[in-house]
Amino acid sequence: MEKSEEKRLIERLKSGDKDAFNEFYNLFFDKVYRYAYKRVKNREQAEDITSETFLRAIKGLKNFETRMNGGLDIWMYTIERNLIRDFFRKNMGVEILPFEEKWNLLLKPPIDDPYITVEKNEIDRIVKESMNELNERYKTVLKYRFYKGMSIKEVASNLGISEANVKVLQFRALKKLKDLIKEKMGNE
Repeated sequence: MEKSEEKRLIERLKSGDKDAFNEFYNLFFDKVYRYAYKRVKNREQAEDITSETFLRAIKGLKNFETRMNGGLDIWMYTIERNLIRDFFRKNMGVEILPFEEKWNLLLKPPIDDPYITVEKNEIDRIVKESMNELNERYKTVLKYRFYKGMSIKEVASNLGISEANVKVLQFRALKKLKDLIKEKMGNE
C-alpha cells in the first residue's frame, strides 16, 4: 500500500468510516491471523489474538502518526507481537523464538513482508546481545559449532580439549544462552 493511500485510509478510519474499517480488516486479517496461528498453534487462541489486535489498533489510531514512523503493517505487527508475548507469559512462561531460525539460511524473510523482517531483526539483535554476554570459552564453542559448522571432533582438535569437554561446554553454553534470551524476551 502506498503511503498516500495509507494516509487516506487512516484518516477515514479516524473519522469512523465503516467502509474504511472493512478495507483495513480485509487488508490485514489474513496476515494477522496466519502469524498468530503460526506462533500459538491453536485456532481459538489465534482468533482471540487477531480480534484483540484489531481492537487495540482501532483504539490506538488517534495516536498512530505520532507514535510510529513505520507503516500500518509494522504497527499491526508490533501490537500482535506484544499480544502473543503476553499470551505466552500468561500461559506457558516466556516465549523463546526458534533458535534454528538464526542459522537457517533457507528461511530468509521475503523483503516485502515486514512481519517476518521485523521479527528476524529482533531475533538477530537478541541473539547477538546474548552471545556477547557469554564467556569467551562458551562463545568460541558456539561459534565453531553453529556459525562455522564444525563437528565436535574438529572443535576439540582446534581447542586442544577432549570431545567430551566440547559436549559439556556446548551444553552449558546453550543453556546459558537460552537463559539470557529468556531474560531479554521477558524484559521487552
